[in-house]
Amino acid sequence: MKEVQLLSPIPGQQLQQLIEGTRRSKLTFATSEDCSAPIRLDRLRRVREPVSRSKSGVQGKVADVLRRRSRHAESQNELKAFQILMATARSDGWQEQPFFLEYHHEGTKHRYTPDVLVAWGEHQEIVEIKEDAEADLPENQTRFALIRELLAEHGLCFRVWKKSEICAEPRLGNVARVLRYRSVQVSAAENERIRRMFSLTPELQLRTFCETPMAVQNVLRLVLAGRLHIDWWEPVGLDSRISTLPIGRQVWPFPPAELQEAGCRCMH
Repeated sequence: MKEVQLLSPIPGQQLQQLIEGTRRSKLTFATSEDCSAPIRLDRLRRVREPVSRSKSGVQGKVADVLRRRSRHAESQNELKAFQILMATARSDGWQEQPFFLEYHHEGTKHRYTPDVLVAWGEHQEIVEIKEDAEADLPENQTRFALIRELLAEHGLCFRVWKKSEICAEPRLGNVARVLRYRSVQVSAAENERIRRMFSLTPELQLRTFCETPMAVQNVLRLVLAGRLHIDWWEPVGLDSRISTLPIGRQVWPFPPAELQEAGCRCMH
């Protein structure tokens, strides 16, 4: 374990260790590097081994092909949430259970482990995944309000992601369909052909790419890479719109608005 106080503004750069006495809590990260080495976001790992809330084993793993690793989910809600993050977030990086937050409250020491950290450039969000009923309990709302304050002192945002939000359709069904193509390898020639098609118009229907069996798969693989976009809130089909810019309702997780204008993943 290595104690650090703040994440780097840009994933891949070093995480700096800051000592500020005004903070009321401490963050402790686990890394895959030697403790004497600088910490990088892409070297973070879980601060504890996966456990099952049902005590019957880890609920499942998600193959994160983009980052060449497996994600361990401890509940079905986490499993679905991780799939949504992989398909729709277009983040610079994310890590499950990235740190311990240690703090004192009313004379007692507490330790909190968040479910996920998601980063878009300088913007990082800490996410707690909860059943709706649990999230709405008064004692949990009070606890999360305190955690939100403590994380803000470290420059981190906090949100509770409810099951009803995670499982909302048709997005969840679309995510399952599109993730089928996460292992597709888009050749340089095919990538250039698709780029040229979008050079004439920012939006096409998916059926435009039906001339070859692999064309639709290639397009949906580029959606997963964040280089093309679909409306996640309309069922995916041949009539679906494919765009070089985000379309449809923008429901979390997605890059903050100020980053979308400056750094949308357009084809180039």
